[in-house]
Amino acid sequence: MEWESTAMEGAPWPLAADLETELAAALGRLAIENALALPLLGPAERGPLVEAAERLSYRAARPMLGEGERTVRQDFELCMTVESGSPFHALAAALERAVAGALARLNPPPLAAPPRFNDLIVQRYRPGSLGITPHRDHIRYRDLVAIVTLAGRARFFLCADRSGCNAREVPIPPGSLLLMRAPGFGGLRDRPFHMLSDVTETRISLGLRHDVEAG
Repeated sequence: MEWESTAMEGAPWPLAADLETELAAALGRLAIENALALPLLGPAERGPLVEAAERLSYRAARPMLGEGERTVRQDFELCMTVESGSPFHALAAALERAVAGALARLNPPPLAAPPRFNDLIVQRYRPGSLGITPHRDHIRYRDLVAIVTLAGRARFFLCADRSGCNAREVPIPPGSLLLMRAPGFGGLRDRPFHMLSDVTETRISLGLRHDVEAG
């Protein structure tokens, strides 16, 4: 079942009216759960984003990263050149504000300052693709990772190591916002292992991260 959201009048991007409350509850659990998902966008809000994603130019991701026991296999397309006036940047800015408001509700907050999403990536996974095997995000990504599923079906798992041991699924239906902690969240320094598989419909997602090397 797809999630629906209620638009806020006058908002730069239509987000759920009670999003800050839901985000505060989610951020309060994130240090323990490592990753979780909550409803963000309904079909009407996703439409312009999916249309914008279809106009982007994609390139194939490198099929293999690392070597030996650290090898990561991946099968998707990506676009890292997103124009500043696109709806993706508007959504990123709206989420920054919502996260800031949610953090202000927590005492103590798990982050000293709200993350700045300065790294945007749109990914496209074709049906039947491998997805991406167990891995950790790069160490330069800090505080909080946010991934919005715009379209499609796939399965996201947290796991204990590169073998995929003790995998736990976090459902990510269309319209969902996946939050995953990164180094610095809640005073933690490690990075959760995770993977994506079982792509049954073309999956389009927007990934938002704070890249400390980009400023």
